[in-house]
Amino acid sequence: MTDTTVKQAAPAVATRTRLLLKGPVVPTMLRIATPNLAVNVILIAVTASVDAHFVGYLGLDALAGLALVFPFLMLMQQMANMAMGGAIAASVARTLGAGRTEEARALACHALVIATGAAALFSAAFLLGGPELYRLLGERGPVLAAALEYSNVIFAGAIAYWLLGALTSIVRGTGHAAILAWVYIAAEALHIALVPLLVFGWGPFPALGITGAGLATVISFLASATALAIYLASGRTAITLSFTRVRFERRLFAEILKVGAPMSLAPVLNNAALAALTTYAGVLGATSLAAFGAAVRLEYLLYPLNFSMGAAVLAMMGSSIGAKQFGRAARIAWIGLALSAGAMACVSLVAIVGPGLWMGLFSHDLQILADGALYLAIVGLAYPFVAGTLLNSAFQSTRQPQWPLVAMGSRLAVVVLGGWIAVEILQTGLVGIAVVTALGLVTMGGVLIGAFRFFAKLG
Repeated sequence: MTDTTVKQAAPAVATRTRLLLKGPVVPTMLRIATPNLAVNVILIAVTASVDAHFVGYLGLDALAGLALVFPFLMLMQQMANMAMGGAIAASVARTLGAGRTEEARALACHALVIATGAAALFSAAFLLGGPELYRLLGERGPVLAAALEYSNVIFAGAIAYWLLGALTSIVRGTGHAAILAWVYIAAEALHIALVPLLVFGWGPFPALGITGAGLATVISFLASATALAIYLASGRTAITLSFTRVRFERRLFAEILKVGAPMSLAPVLNNAALAALTTYAGVLGATSLAAFGAAVRLEYLLYPLNFSMGAAVLAMMGSSIGAKQFGRAARIAWIGLALSAGAMACVSLVAIVGPGLWMGLFSHDLQILADGALYLAIVGLAYPFVAGTLLNSAFQSTRQPQWPLVAMGSRLAVVVLGGWIAVEILQTGLVGIAVVTALGLVTMGGVLIGAFRFFAKLG
């Protein structure tokens, strides 16, 4: 018997873990989800927008170079925070729910090793293969040079993104979500101060251009990771982070990787579906592409909103499964789904009734506004089904990553085949693309809901 399995007899359950196991479901869920929303907005929206704002002053080539790198940066963040991060949070929550505090501490240490390995893979892949990748995407000259400057800094610092993702997920697994909002807000304040300083230079600081934007982002993420590591090591959570007396075991690596590794395909499938839709919209011409590009950004906003609730479901449901409270675990998933569907329905209503509120943020061209409004009127009807992706967190808790992959693979198939039929055969234009987008969302959400209803393994 190893050190990680000794302390299993009637351990004292931490106060926060007790809240996850016995607290009223809705208030506890909202209490955890609210700070997670702040984290996701900063992580996905604010950081990228700040970089783009200041890099825009360097000219179109620099801005285009940043745009070229952005999808790959987003993919890495989604893998670190939602895919592998979700697996880390679920494993920690389950173990704490079962009262195995020392094993949870060991899992946290294993998670940091996994994050370090994943960061090394990303760094090697993009530092060595980045130039050829960006050339394959058709860029040359100043745009390619700018993309490589930004990419090399970002992916050389991949360790910052992966360690922050792992540490954030460990904290989520303990249920201490409030600290995350404060750490991320402080780090973003640092980021906002550093970007103009390093991009344009001031006093002793040289003007680094687009390299400075990447460096500012890496520094702020490292600061966040350091703050969370100190917090976890302070003993203020159910886990006191320390590598002392930790034995690295294959089964603990497997506990995380058997869910996290396959779930890392989920953002690839989701981004592939959006890329296919963008390609079909591009066939229709610049106006349709611009309208689609502006309208589809609303869908991008839905996922971090949904993941905020999903993070709460993951912590609560994982703890309940660990404590063998299977009825409570199922109730948490369905209540979370209902709350998320309500939030998505509100967004849907705004998209259908007032599309100009969204489209007006991106364009004042009357034709683009009209096309975007028509797209949102159709796709908005399907937005409540995006709530189904909350069950990705539930399936991470039950160690069933295959169902999210089936759901997203089904959406990709609908989008690729349906888009081709709509654009090439029926020639229904942007309306056809909107219908296909809606069908894809309904398919994805429907598969997840049906799979959880009939195939979830809670026990």
